Amino acid sequence: MKLVKLSLAAIVAAGALSSVASAASLEEAIKNVDVSGYARYRFDSKKITTVAGQNTANAHRFTSDIDFKAALDDNFFGVIGFRYDSVDASGERANAQTNVGWNDDGFGEYGQTFNVRQFYLGYTAGNTTVTAGRQVLGTFFTDDMVGTGIKVLNSDISGLTLAAIAFDNLQGTDTDMGTRELFIGSNGANEHVYDRNLYGVAAIGSYDPVSFQVWYAALDSVAQLYALDVTLGANLGGADLSLQAQYAGSSVWANNVRDRARVGIDPTTGLFVGEVTELDDAQFLAVKAGAKAFGFDGSVGYVNINTQGSGASLISLEDQGAFITAGEDLLDYTKVGADQSIYFVTAGYTFADKVRVGADYVGARYDNEGDYTDAYEAVARVDYKYSKKLNFKTWYSYIDRDNNENDAKHLRFEARYNF
Repeated sequence: MKLVKLSLAAIVAAGALSSVASAASLEEAIKNVDVSGYARYRFDSKKITTVAGQNTANAHRFTSDIDFKAALDDNFFGVIGFRYDSVDASGERANAQTNVGWNDDGFGEYGQTFNVRQFYLGYTAGNTTVTAGRQVLGTFFTDDMVGTGIKVLNSDISGLTLAAIAFDNLQGTDTDMGTRELFIGSNGANEHVYDRNLYGVAAIGSYDPVSFQVWYAALDSVAQLYALDVTLGANLGGADLSLQAQYAGSSVWANNVRDRARVGIDPTTGLFVGEVTELDDAQFLAVKAGAKAFGFDGSVGYVNINTQGSGASLISLEDQGAFITAGEDLLDYTKVGADQSIYFVTAGYTFADKVRVGADYVGARYDNEGDYTDAYEAVARVDYKYSKKLNFKTWYSYIDRDNNENDAKHLRFEARYNF
């Protein structure tokens, strides 16, 4: 047999040709791939007024989440999701954040402008689906927070979904996590609240006209969170009516945390030190009644938050989660420092199924051991549904607090396209 010697270039070329010959066509490669997500532009103008003066900030924000889901062998599937998120300070060229690459701090939630947001493997057997990897948590106590772990969903019982989660790497850069600046443990421990593991179980059901959710979650060594949500819906005389009630709370394991904003280094010991914040249990009770008919829609609601002592607590882990809320900027359930009594009213009218004009009013009283503070937020809204996928909206929020402390004005315009 005669051996033929190939140069390195020839070997590479031969390998490339064989790969091309055996590769699937682009059409075949993408026919089993589902694409979902959105692209969004926002302009925000904020002005905060305090006794000391005013602070104004205007910014453009460009955000896109795109997820690719591909069917693999047998019952396996894979998901990879990308996120682009940048903020340009309006009129400030030096603060533009549209750079991608080396030394790219990006904006807010993910630490860099362009990143892989989700990356996980899934398996479906009958009515059970298991996903493992970096993924959106999808709990009652979070909004769009991601983490690394396992999620199990089962729907063997008609109308009922059972869920279980276990995550050991939470997204600590999420700015909607009110406790993310806090350390746990004694002085010298450099461990954040979000460094702990999160476990949870849930039952989610829908049996017309009632739907419900029951959730339990444990943030290891920090707190247990629980929630019950029940919604009753009916249609009477062409009007859609709803009544929603929620009961939730937290039972804390940690006695206290340390505030990252005031953490320093003890020059004699080299240990982290910080101001201690005591923690206490809290309870949440809310009810909301809504109606929609002939283009009009409206709701009224009441929320009561009660802390079991003088310390801080939490109801939601990240953002408002699935809790009853209203307004835009006033309410925050992720870091509760006082008892709260909240009421709200919303109303709107939709023209030709395209343009909705509406308003919210939220009033709140904070009771910090007998020291009362009142605040309210008024919001005016206009939403334009250009098509099924393309939507525009704008709103203006005004917040007034007692003693002219942290009064705020916030204008937002948003354009969003959903894939």
